[in-house]
Amino acid sequence: MKQVLITAGASGIGRAMGEAFADAGFQVWVTDVDAAGLADLPQTWHGRQVSATDEVAMADVIAQMGRIDVLCANAGIAGPTARVEDVALDDFRACVSVNLEGAFIAAKHAAPLMKAARSGAIVITSSTAGIYGYPNRAPYAAAKWAMIGLMKTLAMELGPFGIRANAICPGSVEGPRMEGVLAREAVAKGHDTRSGL
Repeated sequence: MKQVLITAGASGIGRAMGEAFADAGFQVWVTDVDAAGLADLPQTWHGRQVSATDEVAMADVIAQMGRIDVLCANAGIAGPTARVEDVALDDFRACVSVNLEGAFIAAKHAAPLMKAARSGAIVITSSTAGIYGYPNRAPYAAAKWAMIGLMKTLAMELGPFGIRANAICPGSVEGPRMEGVLAREAVAKGHDTRSGL
């Protein structure tokens, strides 16, 4: 049975990915920091509470899988919503760490198993912000642009081993995370979110 690993797969886009892969006959493995979301996964899935930035734990999950046919490097955070001059460096670093470093860590440890099998696919969740940029979202846009560069490099480096690398670039997705982003964006633009203005 083919196997897929989805980081941040307990909800949202990651959960939808898992359901699609399960329907296609894959054994689904999920990592996430959301314990409640992991507890709600289908019983046939493997779920583990792991941060995408924890290299030791991510390496352990991939080693436990034994083989990996598809990696969906999906973990990400929205980061701060503010004018660039108001963004704290620590907040910038945290956003880049989860989004970019998380994808790098997963790909780094999946690559040897895929190269040994001379097949595999890596799917990185970037964003439309990684193509066009986005005002008041400098850390997020910078991380998502960098993820496109990571994907292109992986495609060139791993392609000779039969491994494909691609990025998906979704726009806004309805849910709690987007509601928080919109509320912070309204504040950054000087609107009063209580009045809806």
